[in-house]
Amino acid sequence: MTLLSGAARLAGRLGLTFEAATVDHQLRPGSRAEVELVARFAASLGIEHHVLEVKLEVATGVEAAARQARYAALESLRVRRKLTQVATAHTASDQAETLLMRLARGTSLLGAASIHESRADRVIRPLLFATRSEVEAYVAARQIEVARDPMNVDPSFLRVRVREQVLPPLERAAGPGVERALARFAALAAEDEAWLGEEAARALARVRWAEDGTLEAEALSALGPPIARRVLASWLSEQSVPLDGALLEDALRAARDQGTATLPGDRVLACMNGRVRVVAAPARLHATSS
Repeated sequence: MTLLSGAARLAGRLGLTFEAATVDHQLRPGSRAEVELVARFAASLGIEHHVLEVKLEVATGVEAAARQARYAALESLRVRRKLTQVATAHTASDQAETLLMRLARGTSLLGAASIHESRADRVIRPLLFATRSEVEAYVAARQIEVARDPMNVDPSFLRVRVREQVLPPLERAAGPGVERALARFAALAAEDEAWLGEEAARALARVRWAEDGTLEAEALSALGPPIARRVLASWLSEQSVPLDGALLEDALRAARDQGTATLPGDRVLACMNGRVRVVAAPARLHATSS
């Protein structure tokens, strides 16, 4: 509602046309009333409003499934309406929570970048400069009626536990401004990751053999670990190898030690004759007894 209000206030000054969309995931009985609340507010601002209904068919991983369905629906609307960007209302507080969640799970610098201010798929986050408390103050000052999602206080979700049980004591211990400081770190991590990604793309072009796409083992080993790790991850992703942190470290170690690493799908990363390649795993021998 804050983003919608701000868009209406700035539309003329920026020379932009905005349309609003509410995604109804149909997960709660009260979701339709929330859609209607947004529709009324958009109408009062003279902004065209769209209702996007999505149906989830999953029993677990609801958050991830809802996120995927939501962005797909918004992108479809963007294309259909010939709009240039999709703006979502993520805040610095959302950024801080996402960063802590990913750090707790052992994320890399890429994961630490968390919520990007702008993405290649035309999604932008104009409110990342503001904390949740500032957004709350904005709607209170303007007497904007808002809906409260009960899932935002459900402790079965990790994000809610981080919000209610981690951030408050952290702020008491470190002082005010923790959320903004964490969000700032995530923004800097995004800049660093973008630069490292560009360097890795250039390095991959240098160490890849043109004739068969394999990697030159010695050249790969000569790269610094942050670049080598990204080169190998990008190369394996091209070959549809699903990666996690442990598998990537095994693959990097195998490339540097002239060894092998087991990959999903009965495949092996093997360093042979100075080249790193992905090959089918050797057939297993089965002993039989009479």
